[in-house]
Amino acid sequence: MASMLLLSLAGITRYAVAQPLLPAWLAHMLHQRVPALPPGMTYDFEVIDPVTRHPLEALPEIGSVELRLAVTNDSALPMKLHFKTAKQNEFVVRRVYTFVNGLFALPLEVWRSSYFHNYAKHRTVVVLMPGQTKVYQALFQINALRSRELPPGAYRVVADFYGWQTSMSMTKPQ
Repeated sequence: MASMLLLSLAGITRYAVAQPLLPAWLAHMLHQRVPALPPGMTYDFEVIDPVTRHPLEALPEIGSVELRLAVTNDSALPMKLHFKTAKQNEFVVRRVYTFVNGLFALPLEVWRSSYFHNYAKHRTVVVLMPGQTKVYQALFQINALRSRELPPGAYRVVADFYGWQTSMSMTKPQ
């Protein structure tokens, strides 16, 4: 029982820092593939100020934040990506609480780009020609009413695309 609790806490901690729940060596032993971008595809993930178009180092007290994920086909052949629904990507902002000097982390989701959106349930296909880039973006609003919901501290901004995730740490200063 104690080992199951420890494994659960370790999984939550790995999820909070946007790592796969199972380490690569354990996933390989269980024959589970670690989600990755298709071979030949590269990405650029940015958190920027929509007014100045400059990257942000920290979340603002009040204002807008633009999350942008650009995926590029760097291979010599066209690439066809099949999605289960019309939702092709998603951005998530999580507040990360750490315990025991950072040994354990607990994520609390504060915003998701798909909140209050209805996506078609039919399958979609994206074809990227060699050198072509597809850009996904979302606007995260922090207004005076929401500033209480987003206290100063550590945050994790996650981009999910094609079953694969990337993330970056951000802080919200006092």
